[in-house]
Amino acid sequence: MEISSDKLLPTLNFVLAIVGYQFVTSLAMPFIGVDVEGASNIVTVPYRLFSILLATTVIVQSLFKGFVVLKNNRTIVLFVIFWILFLIRLFYDLKIRTDFYIQPREAARIWLFALLLCLYNGFSVAVSYKKIDLQLAFRLTAFALLISLIFSLLFNPLLLSSGEEIDTRVDGNVALTTITFGQMGMSAIVIGACMLFTERKLLFKYAIPFLLIVVGFLISLRSGSRGPLFCLAVIVMYAVITRTKRPIIGFMLAFLLLVLIVIFLRQILMIIAHIAPYLAERLEYTTSNEERAILLRTAWEKFLNNPVTGDSFALTYIDGSYTYSHNMILDAFMSTGFFGGMIFLIMYVSATIDGYKLLRFDRKQYMWIVFLLIQQMASGMLSGAFYLSPILSILILYVGLASVNHSTEQKSLSLDHKQ
Repeated sequence: MEISSDKLLPTLNFVLAIVGYQFVTSLAMPFIGVDVEGASNIVTVPYRLFSILLATTVIVQSLFKGFVVLKNNRTIVLFVIFWILFLIRLFYDLKIRTDFYIQPREAARIWLFALLLCLYNGFSVAVSYKKIDLQLAFRLTAFALLISLIFSLLFNPLLLSSGEEIDTRVDGNVALTTITFGQMGMSAIVIGACMLFTERKLLFKYAIPFLLIVVGFLISLRSGSRGPLFCLAVIVMYAVITRTKRPIIGFMLAFLLLVLIVIFLRQILMIIAHIAPYLAERLEYTTSNEERAILLRTAWEKFLNNPVTGDSFALTYIDGSYTYSHNMILDAFMSTGFFGGMIFLIMYVSATIDGYKLLRFDRKQYMWIVFLLIQQMASGMLSGAFYLSPILSILILYVGLASVNHSTEQKSLSLDHKQ
């Protein structure tokens, strides 16, 4: 596969934004260990600096070579408006108000993620998106995930233990939490499944997808996180809905699939219990009294206390630590009020529609990137915060820009045909 020099850096920048952190931290496991406190800084700090340097190079290259062709659509406009509202809230909470305190180190980390990893890296992808070789990015992402899975298997003994020995959630390493680790496994499943439908060469069509899917399932289940299974269900239903030319038929098929999952839920849990008994137990005995339900209720109460402007961007504790509600839409309402929350909700819907348009335009080319977006959006319903999820911001930007680009091209072709 040949690639021109002006496409190499934008493509690499895009791939690293999606899977670079997981790849680098997994690759470093022989050196930093699995659970050495603070050891991740040896890898993450240099990697973050490198990613920012690469993003800067891509921005400069794009500006000086005239690659920048930004066009707005509904999703992009909503994305920008919400980030403006959120940054105002973030500045007010961390710099002005006196009744809100987060430890300085944690506050610095939040600014790092919001300004550099989400917005700056997102801007680098936006100004160079037309130079991103999506096919090469697809294979590089698959390669990075495959290496990450192999290193996880080699250096994380719990992954290959018998089911009876697993009595806790399994994380990836010191830098990958159980939630991030489980989502990495789910991303591997998505990429592997897409390769089965789009690749032709034997290696890419069977061998690599098989490894990605099998090991991806093992990691997703043993991470003990329920989020990846929810994401898988959402992705499969979205794939079914967008597969048919008539959406109503797709919705009916997706509903039928959901019914089958409910009917055979007991059998599904029994299968999961053989591989990941701890996850099966969490799925079977989830109750409304658990900690996450308390966080959701607290965030909702904060929104009701200040429905116009919002209350705060996070839930804080006396010691200066913080957490989020584990639902990005609820977080948006809590932090920016009704107006900001509705903008975020509509942006979610709009991004989903953009993905549908791309699949209708060229399903083979865009399948993997759209499904990764759906995975990140679904994951945001159960865990994570938008300002700590750079992958989600970057995928929303890319899918939105690609969608408006193809819509413009189709309109131009239609006008040319009429003339």
